Amino acid sequence: MGDEDQTGPKYPILSLAQKRTELLCESCPNRDNLRKDIIDVVTENGMLPYYEKYLCPAPLGAADAALIAKMKAANTEELAKIEARIIDATENLGDTEVRDGLCAKADFFARIGDQDNAIAAYKVAFDKTVGIGGKLDNILTCVRIGFFFDDKELVKTNIDRAKVELAKGGDWERRNKLKVYEGIYLMTQRDWKGAALLFLNVMPTFTATEVVDFKDFVFYAVIVSMASLDRKTIREELISSPEVLSVIKDTPHLQEFLNSYFHSNYQDFMIHFVPIIDTVTNDRYLKPHIRRFNRVMRLNAYTQFLASYRSVTLTAMADEFGVSPEFIDAELSSFIPSGKLSCKIDKVGGVIESNEAENRSSVYKEIIKQGDMLLNRMQKLSGAIDM
Repeated sequence: MGDEDQTGPKYPILSLAQKRTELLCESCPNRDNLRKDIIDVVTENGMLPYYEKYLCPAPLGAADAALIAKMKAANTEELAKIEARIIDATENLGDTEVRDGLCAKADFFARIGDQDNAIAAYKVAFDKTVGIGGKLDNILTCVRIGFFFDDKELVKTNIDRAKVELAKGGDWERRNKLKVYEGIYLMTQRDWKGAALLFLNVMPTFTATEVVDFKDFVFYAVIVSMASLDRKTIREELISSPEVLSVIKDTPHLQEFLNSYFHSNYQDFMIHFVPIIDTVTNDRYLKPHIRRFNRVMRLNAYTQFLASYRSVTLTAMADEFGVSPEFIDAELSSFIPSGKLSCKIDKVGGVIESNEAENRSSVYKEIIKQGDMLLNRMQKLSGAIDM
């Protein structure tokens, strides 16, 4: 892991963590195939620490003693060879060879799923690395380890480290990779607008396939953008984006979900909302935020619909969304008290009345108030300068 990009596989294997999340779901439809895939990856890469700590007993069941013994013997032998390589490089070769040996040791621990030893080894390798590119590769690998083990503190710390190194230089590709990494971190922190802006910025030049497939990257970009950005941005950056259009059909229901929301086809929106929620539920990054996403998207759809009316009947809105008036009544009643929706429900007449005029009046008053405060401060400053 020197100044040049690594041509081999990037560790840890983040798709394995996603498969583990899917296998932990009670409604997992392909449990046997997933279990086999996981065991194959673990066996091929000698992932003994990960197998014992994160896969057994859940979700794989009781540990296989024979498999443990096999991986332990292979790992001990491989680590001994790496240590011998480092010793030989230290005694007989130069700093470059020593650094390569230290990087090989760090990559070994990352490959087998040993988080603590991997991070410690990458720190040692970092100190021996001279070029900015090599240092950034080291740090980005630590970010991926944080993603793999869902260690948000480790992710945040190393993203900050990467920004410090990038301030010293660095090529555009690593800058773009960092935007993807930071976007995923912000997505897990529910800063969906920040994540969406980073994703959309880097989409035309996306290269961070070691952390997320492009198909899944577009899925994340669409989901967080719909939850946080305005219609103009959604049209320009998603609806009309050739990058999005090239892969959006690879995720079932995603294009229909996006188009029905943008074009205000609310019955279709509700139909495709259900399978999209299932997809979000199975995603390891979004799963903890499923209730928030569900609520935000419903609120966005209701807000978008009501913006076109000064008043509308409960029945008409229910028909538009393909649900019952009682459902719409309950839904709006959960948003109105908290101020999320600016409207009121006339239960007797069965009418929803918009409070948009009142809101505009309050905003106008607030602008006047802030303007008066600014003028007062300017007058005081002018008086102080004259003195």
